Amino acid sequence: MSKPVYRIKDWNVNFEKAQSRKCKKAYWVPLSNKWDGKSYRRIMAHERQAEIFAAWVLMVQIASRCDTRGILMDGDEGLTAEDMAFSTGLNKESFELALEVLSQPKINWIEKV
Repeated sequence: MSKPVYRIKDWNVNFEKAQSRKCKKAYWVPLSNKWDGKSYRRIMAHERQAEIFAAWVLMVQIASRCDTRGILMDGDEGLTAEDMAFSTGLNKESFELALEVLSQPKINWIEKV
């Protein structure tokens, strides 16, 4: 059974900038400081908002280092919550929750490919 592959929605619009496009390997990623969007506010209304948001930031950072930026893959396999937990030190359950919440239609920050 193959692992699902997730990608960060609108990666090239939100996380690639002129400077990052010049880099073959990313060592930083621009992150929005906008807190009034509906999706963000829905996440903040969740009882485990800090956990979800921490996992989101880590997923963006992971995605910035993947072969195809924005797609959570390692080689030809999708990264699982367990893979991301191992890489970052955040627990697997936080990534599982974030994948579930962030891929909901009303939030739509992550999508299955």
